[in-house]
Amino acid sequence: MTTISHVRGCLPSTMVSFGTALTTGTSEFTKQVGNMGSAVDKTSLGWKGSASVAATASAISRKVTATRIDEIVTQVADYYKTYGARLDGTRTALLTIVDNTAPAAGMKVADDGTVTAPTYPKTEGNTMLAFIMQARLDSQASWLQGRLRELLKDFGDGEQQSATFIKKGVDALQTLKDKPTAPMIDLPPIPPPKSPDGRYTIGDPKRPFLPHDDTFLYDSKDAGFKDWLKKMEWQGKMLGGEYVRSDLDDATALYRHYWENNGKTQEFDYDEAYREDGAIRRSVDSEISRAAIAADHFARTGNRNFQMTGDKTTIGKNNNYPETENWQKAIGGYQQWSHANVRVEGNRVTMDITVEADDYYNFDKGKNDKGTGTPDEVNGRFTEVGWAKPFESHGSVTRTVSWEVGQPPASGSTDAASTPDRNVGREDRSDGRDDGDDARKPDNDRGTGTARPK
Repeated sequence: MTTISHVRGCLPSTMVSFGTALTTGTSEFTKQVGNMGSAVDKTSLGWKGSASVAATASAISRKVTATRIDEIVTQVADYYKTYGARLDGTRTALLTIVDNTAPAAGMKVADDGTVTAPTYPKTEGNTMLAFIMQARLDSQASWLQGRLRELLKDFGDGEQQSATFIKKGVDALQTLKDKPTAPMIDLPPIPPPKSPDGRYTIGDPKRPFLPHDDTFLYDSKDAGFKDWLKKMEWQGKMLGGEYVRSDLDDATALYRHYWENNGKTQEFDYDEAYREDGAIRRSVDSEISRAAIAADHFARTGNRNFQMTGDKTTIGKNNNYPETENWQKAIGGYQQWSHANVRVEGNRVTMDITVEADDYYNFDKGKNDKGTGTPDEVNGRFTEVGWAKPFESHGSVTRTVSWEVGQPPASGSTDAASTPDRNVGREDRSDGRDDGDDARKPDNDRGTGTARPK
């Protein structure tokens, strides 16, 4: 196990200096070999016959060998510089807690990262106050302990990974030393930094794969007379819902798109879902909170201006299934992930985060509508006979969150000021009645699908 004394004794900044010197030395070496090859080539121009061929071949051989060495040494230098910077950032963050934050709060830190809170003094008449204050101190100590152990693990993992990569580079150089004409050796690329929980990675947004779990195959069966009757029944229910159930505007909009039978991706208003549905709001807030913790970690380990992307979370399977009938019918269970732009100015971290929601709108054998209990087979049948087509749907919420380095928000909830302006042509009223404009019922997204009737 990596300990605080071990981290304190390490000097990863030396790795950075060595990597830089190695790069400089390699560039100079390559330049000199290139000059040598050029001189040999010029000399060989005056030679004739086999001597000229031999001299040129020798020069080419030396150039190829030098290029191989240059590439390998440059990559080894990158290993030193990259991991040195990461380890140095982690070391700085860890020692800041050990030498400053914890002592300032009167806490003791053991070598393994265990943090012990001071005992709040008890006097006659302050028993309840002492109990409350002690609980606060213990909670703070627990948070610092968790943070320290994350940093210790991160440092240990970084050391192990850097040692593995550097060894591969050194082994490759040894191979070239013993056999300069050996095939080019491929070294592993440096993986992007990950947060301690493994969920977030520094880098461009990467949309996760959205599976199409069709249990009713499109246009796989012939329609019968009963199917025509059911079609009229359910399209009638759709029209009735659009006119009477304004609280189901998003659900009926997506259901109408299902009947449009073109399979085009449909956008839904995730910001509206955030306001209307408590479970969806908790899911978004949790994602923002987790992302802030990851961004704070990256900031404390030396990153100043960066993008990061997170892994997907399946919402609704075991957590936070939508509470409102509208959003149960509109998206039900779905995939959520996020990406963010993060900047650090002085001691302040600012994160512009977009939480994405991706869903595949279809019906599944063996499932039922949560609100009415209607079996999915009823509507899945329309897919089988080729009258209604499943489709992907998507929505997003963007927020800006800011905090002091080392103090990421405990909750992902944000001020209303960071919420985009409402589009009154399609957003719901707070009382859920007569939504949208006076001319027609609100469309979920006027850029896709068919407009609703007036």
